[in-house]
Amino acid sequence: MKKLLIATVTLATIGVLYIAAPFVTVWSVREAIRSGDAAYLDATLEWPTIRTSLRESMTEYAIGPTPAAMPGQAAPQPGFWQRVKNGLSRRAVDNLVDRYVTPEGLPQLFGMRQFYRENISASAADTASLPWHERARGFWTRIKRAEFHSPTEFEVEIADRNDPTRHYIGLLKLRGLAWKVTELRLRTPPTNPA
Repeated sequence: MKKLLIATVTLATIGVLYIAAPFVTVWSVREAIRSGDAAYLDATLEWPTIRTSLRESMTEYAIGPTPAAMPGQAAPQPGFWQRVKNGLSRRAVDNLVDRYVTPEGLPQLFGMRQFYRENISASAADTASLPWHERARGFWTRIKRAEFHSPTEFEVEIADRNDPTRHYIGLLKLRGLAWKVTELRLRTPPTNPA
């Protein structure tokens, strides 16, 4: 009986640790960005696939969705100015991703955002001075969805702290014994017409 109890407790502990591990990884990435820990970011994020997924989602975010074709008709072709705007938007997104989606660039981008919020927009909410458990509670309340797609694949969707309509979707994969962030997408939930 005692062996069965020990085995049950051990399996339950392993299960809880397994389920908690991707959340801890996401939290640790967030804290590494805040603190500028480039070594942790370099080890935990798979940069080539993150750049690709982020570039695609940010381009769609900047340009907007492609108009759908009516049944039986070809998709409408964009006008001249729309093509110019799309080209400039793509170039801006490419430059932003190439420059800032790096282990050193994400903390810089976060620092610029904080500087803007504190000094220009006057909407600063200095969470850095809050105790870790208060920051964790705020982070936890912004998680909109978290699910395992398979035993080695986990997806989490988190609302932006300053713009709740903007969501970040991260895909984590189990590599060996550690969870790695392999994709990051930006999404604005569709608005329901009234």
